[in-house]
Amino acid sequence: MIERDLTVRSLSPLALHDGRSRAQFTPGLDYIPGSALRGAAAAHYLRTYGKDEAFHALFVADQSSFADLLPAMRELPGRLLPATACLCKRHGWDHTESLTDSLLRLALVEEMENTAPVDDVRWKHCPAPDCGQERDRAAGYATPNNAQIKVTSRLLTGTSIHRATGMVESGMLFSQEVLGEGQFFRGTVRIAGGEEAAGGLRARLEALLPVGERLRVGAARSRGLGLVEVTDWRDPWAGLSLDSRWSQFKRAMAALWKAYEAKPGEACFSITLESDLLLRDPAQRPITRLAEQEDVAELIGLEGVTLGRHVLRPTTVRGWNAQQGLPKETEPALGRGSVLFFRITTADEAAVRQQLAAIEAEGLGRRRSEGFGRVRVCDPFHYTFVLQEMKEANR
Repeated sequence: MIERDLTVRSLSPLALHDGRSRAQFTPGLDYIPGSALRGAAAAHYLRTYGKDEAFHALFVADQSSFADLLPAMRELPGRLLPATACLCKRHGWDHTESLTDSLLRLALVEEMENTAPVDDVRWKHCPAPDCGQERDRAAGYATPNNAQIKVTSRLLTGTSIHRATGMVESGMLFSQEVLGEGQFFRGTVRIAGGEEAAGGLRARLEALLPVGERLRVGAARSRGLGLVEVTDWRDPWAGLSLDSRWSQFKRAMAALWKAYEAKPGEACFSITLESDLLLRDPAQRPITRLAEQEDVAELIGLEGVTLGRHVLRPTTVRGWNAQQGLPKETEPALGRGSVLFFRITTADEAAVRQQLAAIEAEGLGRRRSEGFGRVRVCDPFHYTFVLQEMKEANR
């Protein structure tokens, strides 16, 4: 498998609707969905080369997978804050030092049946001088070093034109939320297959979308919206290996458990959704809640583990099939940023790590070629702040 990061810059407002237009106001997304990028690339391929074997491999046989393009800086990728992220309730990103994560503390609360880990005033309140406000859930995007990435958006207002008179039609004022120009978006494209085959497809794709190439994505393209320019192809941001993340996660757990005089239990790990997850039960019903799912581990291809604490962001996935000119199936999903905490019960750590490595590489659930189902095991965000806090507490 080959992975390459694609960066684009918006040259016009981007109308990426978060749902169907049924009212006078249509909210928008703050990122470019992988499905929108994939559709735009496929249409451009047909105009440029026509339908050939490479087109079939890239866009029909699902050998390629286009991740969501998240807000980024020119040189640094962006990441969505997980659902367990916390910031100062009153000042938010203005008090950057308040940024932290609650997953391991919530897991410890569940194990201890005691809320002391999250009620601890040293953690519960913002550490900024002369603040003292409580921390609350945070949302948004950050760089790998946890600096905020700001996303600019605005409203575009228009009217419908009466076809007979050519004048403004009464009662047909509408507004839509759009992303502003000049912003960068970055995501990872995966191409499956052997080195030779995947390398050939990579070369074809990068020739199709060279630096400087322009595409249109999203809605209202005929009105001048949705223009983006390819600014860069590069290798993905170098992160820690799964083994390194695993050991650091384990170390942070041990330190936190010790701080609250809790006995260490089974080995544990986390799975963080980097994109929406379309998961179905054996009866092919969409899964949006996990409280009643005793076989979650089996559904995602794990053995010997049990689901513990989890924080979910339910969502609904929509889309548009440009070839058919019809909307795609609307489907409930587990939203990106959701976090699952697992305990290893009957398996050994090495076996579980091997299963998780495959899941990280291949993804989970349905429609993976559109970027759905991408996950991160033992995300550093969940343990970095814990290690810092334990280090400061021991000074």
